[in-house]
Amino acid sequence: MAANLKVKLLQHLAKKNANEGFTLVELLVVVVIIGILAAIALPSFLAQTAKAKQSEARTYLGSWAKAQKAFRTENAQFADDWTTLSLGLGTDTRNYTYSVAGGGAGVTEASGFGTSKAADLKSYSAAVIVLTKQINTGTGTEVAVDMPDGLCEAKLPGAAKIAAPTIDPKTAEADCAPNINFRTGK
Repeated sequence: MAANLKVKLLQHLAKKNANEGFTLVELLVVVVIIGILAAIALPSFLAQTAKAKQSEARTYLGSWAKAQKAFRTENAQFADDWTTLSLGLGTDTRNYTYSVAGGGAGVTEASGFGTSKAADLKSYSAAVIVLTKQINTGTGTEVAVDMPDGLCEAKLPGAAKIAAPTIDPKTAEADCAPNINFRTGK
């Protein structure tokens, strides 16, 4: 009987190999597996695209802070608008609107903002401040000037402007408001 069973099994396998195709159930299983993998990967992909879009704001505000420092060094004041800095960057992009607060004669601090236009992107803010202190040398006193900066990121995505970082005049360290994360500093 065992030999009879072996013969029937071999005949069945030989007949199946002759067809050389996939059954509907096999194709359905493959489609379901691909669907499950796509459902797992899609949120991760969307999160990565949001991070890529947010890097625009971090880059723009980092460039803005460097340009403000250079402008302040050359003109003894911060620029009071975005275009004065001649960055070649627009103030209104597909993902963000950029604005400046502060600047002008006699002002020792300037703030820049990258406000998100989409509910799934985080907003950013930056600040630059002039710190001066007297240094007593052996031959007299000298004035030291430092211009630290800070960049803050909203904890949650949303199209709302966030507060600019504050910079401690004694330690030159930036601090973000409780609702935002500190990104970079001096």
